[in-house]
Amino acid sequence: MSGSPELDALPCSVVVTDLHGAILFINQYALATFSISDQTRHLQIEQLFPPAATIFLQTHLWPLLRKNGAVSELYLKIKREPLAPLPVLLNVQEGTFEQQSCYRWVILPAEQRASFEQELIHTRQQMQLLIKETEANKYMLQTVLDGAQDVAILAISKHGDICFANSGAEILFAQPVSDLVNKSVLNFFSQDLASDQSIHEVLRTDSDSSQCTLLPATFETQLLRDTGENIDVQLQIRQLNSSLVLGNMQFILLISDISKRKNYEKLQNDFIATISHELRTPLTSILGSLHLLSSGKLGDIPEKAKKLIGITVNNANRLKSLVTEVLDFSKLKTNKLSVNMQSLLLQPLLEEAIAENQLYLPDKRISLKLSIPKQPIKVLVDQLRFMQVISNLLSNAIKFSAPNTIVRVDVKHEDKVVIISIEDQGPGIKTEFLPYLFTQFSQQDGATNRAFEGSGLGLAISKGLVESMRGNIGYRARETGGAVFWFSLLTAQ
Repeated sequence: MSGSPELDALPCSVVVTDLHGAILFINQYALATFSISDQTRHLQIEQLFPPAATIFLQTHLWPLLRKNGAVSELYLKIKREPLAPLPVLLNVQEGTFEQQSCYRWVILPAEQRASFEQELIHTRQQMQLLIKETEANKYMLQTVLDGAQDVAILAISKHGDICFANSGAEILFAQPVSDLVNKSVLNFFSQDLASDQSIHEVLRTDSDSSQCTLLPATFETQLLRDTGENIDVQLQIRQLNSSLVLGNMQFILLISDISKRKNYEKLQNDFIATISHELRTPLTSILGSLHLLSSGKLGDIPEKAKKLIGITVNNANRLKSLVTEVLDFSKLKTNKLSVNMQSLLLQPLLEEAIAENQLYLPDKRISLKLSIPKQPIKVLVDQLRFMQVISNLLSNAIKFSAPNTIVRVDVKHEDKVVIISIEDQGPGIKTEFLPYLFTQFSQQDGATNRAFEGSGLGLAISKGLVESMRGNIGYRARETGGAVFWFSLLTAQ
């Protein structure tokens, strides 16, 4: 068989056969690539392929080739002894070779294609598994969301529009989900929420923004039903990571019906107010009678009786103080406590409070020291409520201080704010009690035989009063032991 320099020069495998498949020529590239010996030159083309491929050639390739004169991009395997068969792409074209009709077989290695196809099959299988898993998770999530029928769950866009609602929302809103989607969420709540700037700040929060510290946020408002019924609800807004969700969903909104809780709170507060009022009236009468007895205007009484009257007066005053605290706390909880803000000089208020509390527990011989800037400072306060706060903090400091120590009242003026600190040398506050420090009826020592008496309402009331005067209140420990309670107030312009 004559050589062909042109075919030998091609950078691919080329085999030339006659019309019956007898090999007429194999170029050098094919000999090297497929490890074909010179003896193979006189074989049939089918003998280059494994048995399975040979059958395919006889049943499919030859009929196509004789009908169309060409076949292209057939994926087969060719022998490569002693190595494993090599995947190839086969292209055959009818032509002439040395003036006789022939077929030119161009064979391209397809190892990468085989690997790619295997990888593609594996990837497809993985995708099918992921799709099944996603569908299962979606079904489970939808079941959980729809099962939470006592909580409305909404997905909200960054513009405040509803993108998704669960069946709990359908029940709470008393509307089909289709009537909720694509509507502004603020349209379904009372005007006080729509006019609350903090809710707009939250809805403007970007998941990549530093304002994410605003979230999660909680609001209480009223849900407006189409039926005209208003329901007390609590809203919890949580941020979604925009890179992990599809569409423009930015927030998850959880809505709970708190109307029962609100009714219970109203009943409780009304009960407390009624009981407090009913207790104060007889207590005032009892104290008046006791003071009249102890004054001697009704005649002389024995010393032993005077001592008993004194004990009774002290206990009655404690009870009256407790009733007052409970009533004040009830008013704070229901926003019924009146606050009359005035511009007042701070120093005279502090000096008056110190003078009044200097005589509290005189046997302990506690000194009260005031440190205040010389420049006069005016603050925006309700005088009565301010005196109530400072007196509570001072009496606590005296009560918990060791005998013969100093309680310091320190004033700092920072920009438009005044910070008043009361520092004692007592035992301080245990770390585990700090979360409950300003909650009602909480005491570090809750035992009935505790060393210090108190209702556990003082700090909770002080917190409410300070916040009603647009201030803040807090605590920090002294480095050398003891407690520092501070509260801030706005200065008058």
